[in-house]
Amino acid sequence: MRTAATKLTLTALLTGAVALSGCASIDSVKRAQATADQALAMAQSDQAASQHAQSSADAAAAAAQRAQSSADAAASAAQSAQSAAQAASAQVGDLSTRVDRMQRQRATSGKRHHRTRHHAPAATGANAGERG
Repeated sequence: MRTAATKLTLTALLTGAVALSGCASIDSVKRAQATADQALAMAQSDQAASQHAQSSADAAAAAAQRAQSSADAAASAAQSAQSAAQAASAQVGDLSTRVDRMQRQRATSGKRHHRTRHHAPAATGANAGERG
């Protein structure tokens, strides 16, 4: 785009110099005008291409920002899932410990209960009447 603007400026200066010198023919002025018109058309085309490139760059930046937001949300969700998994694992460990403790207590108390119930001394008649 800068080259087109430079060409346009040089052409305009050349045209002006030729016109001011008084020696320019009508054909040379027409050629200079055609060259200036061509330079202007190139500059306008370059400007349109530049605007299109800027629009594409803006769209790419917006897409990148959306992708980053999605990545951040995914990372946050993964971290939440990891925290939940750790909490669940801790609960499972706690419950496992409780079950083991209860099984040990049941095994021990069942033996004591069994011995106490079946191997208790027999009640005498006098004692038996007092219970009833």
